[in-house]
Amino acid sequence: MKVNVKILSGGVKEKTMEVCGDSTYEDMLESLNINPEIVIVFRNGNPVPLDEKVSQDNVDIIKVVTGG
Repeated sequence: MKVNVKILSGGVKEKTMEVCGDSTYEDMLESLNINPEIVIVFRNGNPVPLDEKVSQDNVDIIKVVTGG
């Protein structure tokens, strides 16, 4: 299935990617070479757990910045 992905990390990258029907959001991040510990994944504006199966929606990946 095709998924529209927007990556927000010091800029905006948009792409459409093909994922298998049984892929999780964590699998999707791995294929994009993105560390799942430094991002939050949103589907249609709502955060999703990384072990949930990818659905054919718009996905936003936002880098989380922490520090002290």
